[in-house]
Amino acid sequence: MFTPSEQLAIQRLWARKLEQDAAGLPKATRHRNLEPDSAEFVAALAAGLHAKLLLELGGSSGLSTIALAVAARRTGGRLVSIEVEPARQAEARETLGRLGLAAFVQFVLGDAAEHAPRVAGADFVLLDCEKDDYIRFFDLLRPAPGAVVVADNILSHHLDDYVRHARARGPSVTLPIGKGLEVTRIGG
Repeated sequence: MFTPSEQLAIQRLWARKLEQDAAGLPKATRHRNLEPDSAEFVAALAAGLHAKLLLELGGSSGLSTIALAVAARRTGGRLVSIEVEPARQAEARETLGRLGLAAFVQFVLGDAAEHAPRVAGADFVLLDCEKDDYIRFFDLLRPAPGAVVVADNILSHHLDDYVRHARARGPSVTLPIGKGLEVTRIGG
């Protein structure tokens, strides 16, 4: 699904994330990217669902943004990527521009609590932001009927409260891909 240049960009971003983790950099300065296996899964899922409007809460430096932009390219759709950290988003913009994917992405710099409710009718949503915000942001979403919401880090962060909350809204399953993905279908 990814071109060789997209694969290389994903590998580069992931390697740097691992280096930052190993160096023990403070959380605020580390890039916190989706695992490559998870990125491949969300790209395939969003494309397979023919998602036309994709929403990402927490793009970091762009690994997941690449994956979702590839899905948007495939479906003729667009991705709204919300990130609160300017330096991370600047890198994502540069990377996606270099890969020729920028035309499929609307970058929004700011707090997802403010911007996510403005995106109505998303077919596919990726939550990969501060884990304490998952439930709050989930409730702020205004997705299309039948939309799919994928939340990362479910197993690594033991997000049982989020899982219970998501499962109260629709069919949902935890997949042991990467650090654990909760895949929830909302209504429809």
